[in-house]
Amino acid sequence: MALMIPTVLLVLTGMELPETPPVPTPKPEQSIKIPDSTRSPVIREQAEPEQHPEPLPDIVAATDTEADLASCEAELRKLDVTFEKLAPLNGENGCGITAPYAITEIASGVILKPATQLRCETALALAQWVGTVVIPATSALPGEASLQAINHGSTYVCRRHNNLATGKMSEHAIGNAIDVANFEFTGRKPIGISPRADDGNIEEAFQRAVRAGACLHFATVLGPGTNTSHADHLHFDIAKRNRGYRLCQ
Repeated sequence: MALMIPTVLLVLTGMELPETPPVPTPKPEQSIKIPDSTRSPVIREQAEPEQHPEPLPDIVAATDTEADLASCEAELRKLDVTFEKLAPLNGENGCGITAPYAITEIASGVILKPATQLRCETALALAQWVGTVVIPATSALPGEASLQAINHGSTYVCRRHNNLATGKMSEHAIGNAIDVANFEFTGRKPIGISPRADDGNIEEAFQRAVRAGACLHFATVLGPGTNTSHADHLHFDIAKRNRGYRLCQ
């Protein structure tokens, strides 16, 4: 009502009104500052950086001469090992085996499975271990048990230690290693490698015996208790170290 009074006064005094009434100028908007603690974060899509795997470090495989291989093969035959020489394997950064061997029987009537790709020297160490340690330990098991097969987890694999993303290359990368997972028998159930400390049974005794005896034939013996990566197998390799040092854990 109060707004109408000035307009009436103008009409009474004879003043002309504009055809288009003035439009009030809007007040500038005042920006309201929001404290950082309550301000909503601004989400911007950022391209994720490309992930490039760290390149494999170099590893140098031993060179097996024809004379070395002939001597090794002769020893394998003496131990009744059934084997076949395969074509060379070539991987990145030195991975590979110049003369890989597939072993089907590691002793007479004892199957090694699945298929293997090993240096002859590694196969020979394995055969000596089976003949002098595993078969005698089997004869001490109750009943009429006899060793029928050995199952492994891996032989040649171009990878680092413990399958990690960084670090040194594994002896598996040059055919120097094998991971033994379990043993099969006729006359009794299989014995698999597992943490058995203080089980106090014959399976623990067998595992302890074959593991300890392996240190006579391999430069490296790792297994349950070494670390989590070896909780379910025995790792054997023939790595060369200064002064013939052996790592038995």
